[in-house]
Order: sequence, then C-alpha cells, then structure tokens
Amino acid sequence: MSLSRRGFVKALSSAAMVTSLTGCNSNDQQQQKSKIKVGFNHGVASGDPLQHAVIIWTRITTEARSIDVQWQVATDEKFMQIVASGEVTTDSVKDFTVKVDVNGLQPNQHYYYRFEANDTLSPIGQTQTLAEGELDKASIAVVSCSNFPAGYFNVYREIVKQHQMSPINAVLHLGDYIYEYGAGQYATEDAQRLNRIPSKESECLTLDDYRKRYAQYRSDSDLQALHAALPMIAIWDDHEIANDTWREGAENHQQQEGAENHQQQEGDFAQRRAAAALAWLEWLPVRENPVSSMITYRDFSFGDLFDLYMLDTRVVARDEPLDYFSLADTSIESISGLIQQARAPERKLLGNDQKQWLSERMTTNTAKWSLLGQQVLMGKIEMPSSVMMGLFQLFQASDANKSAAMIAVQNAINTYLADPSSDPYLLPYNLDAWDGFYMEREWLYGMTTTLNKQLITLAGDSHNAWCSELSDHKGNGVGIEFATSSVTSPGLEKYLGLDLQTIGQMEFILPQLVSDLQWVNLKQRGFIRLDLDHQQVLSTWHFVSTVKEKEYQVDTQKLVTQNGLMVS
Repeated sequence: MSLSRRGFVKALSSAAMVTSLTGCNSNDQQQQKSKIKVGFNHGVASGDPLQHAVIIWTRITTEARSIDVQWQVATDEKFMQIVASGEVTTDSVKDFTVKVDVNGLQPNQHYYYRFEANDTLSPIGQTQTLAEGELDKASIAVVSCSNFPAGYFNVYREIVKQHQMSPINAVLHLGDYIYEYGAGQYATEDAQRLNRIPSKESECLTLDDYRKRYAQYRSDSDLQALHAALPMIAIWDDHEIANDTWREGAENHQQQEGAENHQQQEGDFAQRRAAAALAWLEWLPVRENPVSSMITYRDFSFGDLFDLYMLDTRVVARDEPLDYFSLADTSIESISGLIQQARAPERKLLGNDQKQWLSERMTTNTAKWSLLGQQVLMGKIEMPSSVMMGLFQLFQASDANKSAAMIAVQNAINTYLADPSSDPYLLPYNLDAWDGFYMEREWLYGMTTTLNKQLITLAGDSHNAWCSELSDHKGNGVGIEFATSSVTSPGLEKYLGLDLQTIGQMEFILPQLVSDLQWVNLKQRGFIRLDLDHQQVLSTWHFVSTVKEKEYQVDTQKLVTQNGLMVS
C-alpha cells in the first residue's frame, strides 16, 4: 500500500463506512473490482465557487460497469491537512463523470483536491472559495468560443502562465466551450494538419455525440491544465447545442420529416437540446439548478467588491434571431421593417422569469461593481445606413468582386465622415446580439440605473474584442462593456476575407462610425483579464499571435474604468 493510499484509508475509514461497504459487497466482489484498471484521462476540474463550497470534478476511464471513487480536499499540496473527503460511485449513466459539491469550506481560501479509484490517483487540482465581507482586490479571466479543430488552445495556456505570475481568482467561460460541427464543416480546414478532427467526424446530435465531443476537448493538455489550476464559472452559448440556438430551434438544426438531405433529418430539437444540456452538466464543473437542468443563470458574490451575474441570453427564453440575409431583398424598406420587429415590446431575450430573478438579486446585492457575464454584445453597434448597405454587398461578394465591394464601403465611410449629416439613418450591425432585442436592453438599463449600479457587462460570441460605453435610448451612460475575442474561432478577418492592413484600417475607422464603440480588435484570438479594486477596473486584452502553431507571442491592450466611466 502506498503512502498516498494510506492517507485515503485514514481519511475515509470509520465504523459506519466499513459496515456500509461490507454490507453491500462481498470480499470477492471487492477484490474483483479492485483489479479493474482505471484512468483519469480527462484530468480534474473545479467550478462554481461560493464562500463555503465549490464543485470538484473528474472522469474515470474504465471498462467496469461502475466504479467507487474517493475524493479529498486539503489546505496543503501534500494532503497533510485534509478538510473534506468522501466517496461516490459513478457509472455509464453519468458517462463515468464525478461531480462533488464540497461544503463546509472557509471563505477566500486556497485548496488542493484529488481523486482515487482502485489505487490510482488523479492529478492534483487547485481551487479557491470566494471572499466574504471586505475584499480589496480580485482578478478574473474571461474566455469564449473555443473551437477544437480551429487551432491549439494557446489562450488557455497563456491564462495559466498569467496566473502563475500574478494570481487569478476564477475563469469565466462565456460559452461555446465546444462546437457541434462535424468534419469538413465550420473552421475545420486545418483540422487534419493539426490532428484535431472533430470526434466521430460527424455533427453532434445525440447524447453520445455530445459526450464524445466533450471527451475530445478535455483530452487537450492546455485545457486540462487550466481546469486543474483555477475554478471555472461557465455559462453556455449556442454551439453547446447548435449554431444560433433559440428557445424552439436553431439555424443548424432541421427537422423536416421525410427530407432526403441528411441536414434536414436531424430529429426533434427538444430531444437534441436535452441531450446537449445533459452532457454539458456532466462535463462542466457547474452546480445544477434544483428546479430545472435548463436553468443556468446564477450569481456569485466576490465579497463587497463585485457581484457577478451569469445570464442565459441564448436558450431558455430567446425568440428566434432576426437576420438581414433572410430578407428577400436588402432594400432600406425591408431592413426598416426588420428593425421594427427587433424593437417590438414583446420580443424576448432574457424572458420574464430571468428578468425577475435578476431584478431581485440586484436589489439584494450591494457590492461596489455589478458584472454581467453573458453571451452576446450588449453595446449598440449602429452604423450609417450607407456603410451598412455596402457591408451587405461585401459579405456577399465573390472573391473576384471583393476588392470592388471594399472600395464601395470605403467610399461610403469617407462620405459619411466628411459630412455625418449626409446619412442620418443608423442601422444595427448584428440583430443576433442585444441590438435585436431592443426593449429588454432598455429594461435592463432602466433597472440598473434605478438601483444605482456600477455596471460592467462581459460578452463573448463574436470572436472579436470590443469595448463600448453603454447608453440608453436617451443617450444616458449606464455602464461599460468588455467583450472578449475567441480562444480559437476565426473572426471578421476571415469572414470578410481582408488582408491585415485593411482590417487595421477598419479597427481605426469603426469607433468613428459607431458612437458608443471605444475600441475594437478584429483579427486576433485571446482573452480578457480584469483586475478590480474599489477605485477602478483594469481590463487587459491578451492576444496570442497564432493558434495554428504551439509557439506564440502575446500582445496586450489595456483600458481603465472608474465610477462607470472609461478614463484610458
């Protein structure tokens, strides 16, 4: 028996434990089970930290039908000071995942944790609980859109490096933790060269499909290292289910009966969504809602420094997204009609239940800063109609006509900047974001203003980095938005097919066209680090030079917010 095994026996053995175990299994059965090989091939993870509790997670690789797993939490890396321990059983019903909600912990405390099964020890993970009461400062990393076949997870590796140099309290994952596409579909053009072909080479439709996809992602050493180093607070976006998911369907889901095309035989959407949600709950270190597994919005208090609200703007309440390219024609009349739909009072993004929950929690919580962790851009990205019409043509232009379409856009921009009164009509750029749910955004702004909150919103989804001042329909400032780039998913530099010089020009011009937009990066993958104290919030975007090779360099962009206003 190894020394580490003796530690587990000492921690877990008691008269009641021994009686319980011997009463359920014969010695022969126990000996037979102990001979079965097990592995911790997907690492360990922790998440959803509270003041006195945290979720710890692992998965067992085994050929057994079920397996008993012991766990320990300690204040030291050698596990001499064990503060919590126990045993759970997992099996194929849970996809051999293990999730423990460890209670009775101390606030603002660093912990080590590990698992053991059949004399095999897991890697050691590190986690920490949230502060209670006064908290001078805290740091979080914000990520989104991690597409396995699109490139290496260099961004995750860089977060761990940053944490080792200057500690981070938690990682916020704002969704698209996995992508559902199969081989030959979105962002897979380099998958074979990178040895990152999507699992099963097919699109995820069934529970087994989604489980295999999570298993593939969690085989990545950089993602395993991130989970082992820091607790994660995660929310889902659309690709955990299917592209452009909404309450009753998705763009990447067809369920027409009798259709000959495979893409039109994807079954019942509710069943697909349920399978995807179950796999997400199994594989992410998140605390399940006791009312419904589909409710993922929840809040966290980092002492008196900031309250964090993780919102679902994608699955539980969202009405079907509006799309300019669904119009029969892109005339100004058709576009105006679509924008009127976006501003209809009955249009939902959060939904009544989530709005009521958010209002109640914000009324109760009293920390200095209020952070919203959610999926899509909240800031207004409204551009002159002449520029938007040019962009429509650019998006649809063939490679042969791309240069001419870009010149047309540049001419429209130059005309507007020379005389803004020449085009007084502004059009929202992306109706899939909060621009397509106008009234609920106004409700949120009104509620936070009434409660006198120092509002900071965090967004992912777009694969690009943005910073905007938030303003209501009267032009009153209500907060700041920091939007992270993607971990690997390509951004506008790929969608527009433009060279880096032209993209750089667009980054310079866009804040001049969009009044609320302060800064944008349209070409690099990365994450945000937020360093908060009671005087200011320092937002630092870290960008990696490549995700197509393992070696990379890092660029940064910093912005400071004080009292709800950007100062640099």
